Amino acid sequence: MSEMKSIRHLLRAPRSDVVVLFTTFGLTVLIDLTVAVQVGVLLASLLFIKRIIDVSNISPVNLQAFSGENEERHDPDATEHKQVPHGVEVYEINGPFFFGVADRLKGVLQIIRKPPQVFILRMRSVPFIDATGMHALEEFHQKCERNGTQLVLSGVSPNLEQKLRRYGFHAAVGEANICPHIDCALARARAILEIPAGSVKNSAPEGLGQ
Repeated sequence: MSEMKSIRHLLRAPRSDVVVLFTTFGLTVLIDLTVAVQVGVLLASLLFIKRIIDVSNISPVNLQAFSGENEERHDPDATEHKQVPHGVEVYEINGPFFFGVADRLKGVLQIIRKPPQVFILRMRSVPFIDATGMHALEEFHQKCERNGTQLVLSGVSPNLEQKLRRYGFHAAVGEANICPHIDCALARARAILEIPAGSVKNSAPEGLGQ
């Protein structure tokens, strides 16, 4: 139902989009328009989920790749501008925290040579979290407890905090360990480690030898 000019432009799109286009077109001709639309929507949905998974990641802040105009370096809240005490690991989730990303969190502690005393998980770039993400977060907290690590959440938006509270995560991790800002989370880490204020030197997290 598209004009040929529009189809020629669509052929310049990514290959996956072209596959969806011709699959829908072929089903329209060979079977039925209703079936073609249903299959096309399904394929487009799966493609969208894959792209969201590809752009979402969980990474140690000291290993994040700087791109573009090095936005992280110009960010006053970047961890490299903060005083991170020894025994503290800082990781950040970038993007939606849903079932496609949840499995990545489970293996984070396995790649750290020595379990940290405090693990700060920054969530300032998480627009939403689904039930699978909540469950993964709960399992990660339990794993931290088994390793003697205190989990602290940072950058939790009011919307995320409401969902965590509804899920009962506040009671599990503790109200004091859910922080709205990285400064609050680092202050909480120092309190857990019983480090006097003003006595912390800049130090990179210990994970992965960086």
